[in-house]
Amino acid sequence: MEQKKIEHITLNLIVFGTIVIISVLARQTVLHYGWDEFSSNLIFVVCSIIIGAIYFNLQMIFGQFLSPTIEKYFMRFECYRNKAVVVEAPAVNSELAESAINSEPIISEPEPEIEIETTSDITEEVYTPSCSELNEDVAELPKEEAPPSTINNIPIEESNLPTEYEVFRANAMAKKERASQEKLDKVLTYTKQNLVLYLSETDLNRLCGYITEYYLSDSLPKVEQIKVDAQLKNIDIMHFGWNIGKAFGKPRLQTATFIKRVFAHTLRDSEISTIERKMSHTESECKIKLDRKIA
Repeated sequence: MEQKKIEHITLNLIVFGTIVIISVLARQTVLHYGWDEFSSNLIFVVCSIIIGAIYFNLQMIFGQFLSPTIEKYFMRFECYRNKAVVVEAPAVNSELAESAINSEPIISEPEPEIEIETTSDITEEVYTPSCSELNEDVAELPKEEAPPSTINNIPIEESNLPTEYEVFRANAMAKKERASQEKLDKVLTYTKQNLVLYLSETDLNRLCGYITEYYLSDSLPKVEQIKVDAQLKNIDIMHFGWNIGKAFGKPRLQTATFIKRVFAHTLRDSEISTIERKMSHTESECKIKLDRKIA
């Protein structure tokens, strides 16, 4: 009992201190905004009254409505029920001990039956709720063990599995994408190896980007012309275009148009029809030769 009194006094002191602090802050605030001393003191009193009323109302609401509801909810859990029984048992024993001490001087008035009835009542109050809660828990068990729902006698988990067709199609698409990527990587490697001496690093990377777009798109990409070293002649650029176009499986006319746009400076004197016709010619000397290995 002494411990409960100390806790109650401590709680009240904390609440009172909090109310005073908030009221002082409110008073200092109104003083900061130019209010007079009387008004600020009035604000202090009004804030203290209002906050205190709010606290006591909340405490009353919690004690009468919320606390029983919360306690009833937690009584569903076995660990909380056991703890409640353990906490209530010493209190019952202490009450019985006090009643026994108080009844010892009165020897002429033995009341064994009353003590037995009191003990049985107390025992029923402690254990009767737990039995009802146990019955509720037992009744709820079948709901947790309900069989999984099915669709057309097929479990939902199995119905989400891919079909054999989807598996084969996914494998084929993955294989096709790998082959396409390997072809693109092979052409880009060929481009870097054969043009690294005739282009700057920036222009070479830009050319590789144009080639990638040309391969992945059905239409010609938007490009800006790239100027190569003067050592390369028209036939070199035509051979280069034929090599990559053959590897990609692109039409000759489309490849001729592509290299005409990219290497506009070098092929400025050649028409697209001429480029298309001479792409695979080998009668003149050149630095870039026709290469059918990358195809």
